[in-house]
Amino acid sequence: MTGNDHRTEKRLSIQSAVLPFLGSREEDYQPFQYIIQDFSQNGVRIAIPAWVQSRERLYQDDQVNLHLPYKFKGQSRNQGQIAWEKWEDDLDSQICGIALNKSFPETYPVFIALDTREVVIDLARFSTPEKLLLLVLKDCVLLKRGMLIYLNHLTAYFTRLTEFKREEYTLFRLNVINDIKLGLEKNLEYLNKTYLAAMAMGSDHEEILGRLDIDELRKSIESELYIDLFSSVLSLESANRYLRALKTLEKKSYNNYNTMVMLYLQNL
Repeated sequence: MTGNDHRTEKRLSIQSAVLPFLGSREEDYQPFQYIIQDFSQNGVRIAIPAWVQSRERLYQDDQVNLHLPYKFKGQSRNQGQIAWEKWEDDLDSQICGIALNKSFPETYPVFIALDTREVVIDLARFSTPEKLLLLVLKDCVLLKRGMLIYLNHLTAYFTRLTEFKREEYTLFRLNVINDIKLGLEKNLEYLNKTYLAAMAMGSDHEEILGRLDIDELRKSIESELYIDLFSSVLSLESANRYLRALKTLEKKSYNNYNTMVMLYLQNL
C-alpha cells in the first residue's frame, strides 16, 4: 500500500464487523438485522441472531437486499437469493447463505472488498472523515423528510381514488395513516437533532461517532410503513406504485445506515 493509500483509505478486518447491519426482504420490504459471518466472491454467509431487535425468518429462495456494497474486481453487488438456511443452536441464530447476483453503483465510497476480506472506507473524495459522515447523516434527514412529504401527498391521493365510503376512509386515515405520519415525524425529529448535533461538534469525527447511538439510529431509519396493510385495503395499482416508490426511499435509508455502521466500526 502506498503512502497515498494510507491517507485516503481506511481498512479494517471483517472480523471487526461485530455490529448488525440492516437488510430487507425484496418481496415485502421487511427489514431485518444480520451479522456477516463469511463471504466469497460469489456470496455471503450471514447470521440473524435471536437477540437482535429486528429479527425476521428467511427462507430458501427468498430474494434479499443486504444494503451494503460487496465489491469484487470493480463490480458491486448487494442483492441476492437465499441459497440455503439453517438454525444453529450453539449460536442461537439462523444462518443463511446468499448468492449475490445483482450489481449496483454504490452511493458512498464505503464497501466490503471480497478479494482482501476487508471493510474499505475510501476518503479520496472527502477532505476529512467527518465530511463523509455528515453527508450521510444529512441524506438520512432528507430521505425521511421526503417520505413525510410523499405520505402527505398520498393521503390526499387516496382520498380521491379509494373505493371506500367516506366514513370508512376517515377511520382508515385516523387509525393507520396518522399513526404512520406520527412515526415519520418523530423519527425525522430525531435524525435532524442528531445531524445538527454532529454539525455543532465541528471537525472531530471521532467525537461525532462516539456520541452516535447506533441502536436509536436504526430505530429512526427503519420502516414506519407496512405495504401489505395498504395493499390489502387499497387495491389500487396506481396507489401501490406510489407505495413502492416510498419503499425505494427506505432502501436508500438502509444503505445509509449500513454506511454509518461501517464508519462507527472503523472508529472503535
